[in-house]
Amino acid sequence: MASEKNVSKIMKELGFEPKEHACIVVKYAPDDSLGSKLSNFFTLKYYIMQLCEKEIVFLPLQTIVGAGMFPKKEIALQIPYDTLRSVKITEVEKTLNYEVAFTTDTDTIRLSVHKKEWSEFRTSGTVATGNTFLNVGGFAATESWKSINWHRQNLDNTFSYLQNLPQSAKPAETVNSEMSAAAGCC
Repeated sequence: MASEKNVSKIMKELGFEPKEHACIVVKYAPDDSLGSKLSNFFTLKYYIMQLCEKEIVFLPLQTIVGAGMFPKKEIALQIPYDTLRSVKITEVEKTLNYEVAFTTDTDTIRLSVHKKEWSEFRTSGTVATGNTFLNVGGFAATESWKSINWHRQNLDNTFSYLQNLPQSAKPAETVNSEMSAAAGCC
């Protein structure tokens, strides 16, 4: 299960200093084409974005059919704060998502983040509560589910941290929305 405590433990084992209540579930943001939006909708490539003392770290999630989604003990991407040039958080019109765009020294990385109000019915809530299929059931929207949904609980705090990060005025040189390309791997 991807409990916040488990995510923090993995981060510490990997040598990072995670900030408390500063991790959420994210995925790549699609570009404006219909094909990209459809492809993105049906993909299950999600990541846990954890803010740490000196960097933002992304852990990939693996899906185990019938058991849920679990964080892998590996780094998909690491963005040191001193490479950030800007962070932009916008509410995406006519959707249930926010977009977070990180512009670094070399790239722009666009992420999609589920709004907390609907996360119990979406993958972010499934990951954050440890359930197996979109929390569908009699308890999905009750207060007890909301209280264990760390994505919901951490969203405002994480966005506040992001908006208050020191950012340089130096512009980015290229634009790329793929984490794997930004990380130089896979």
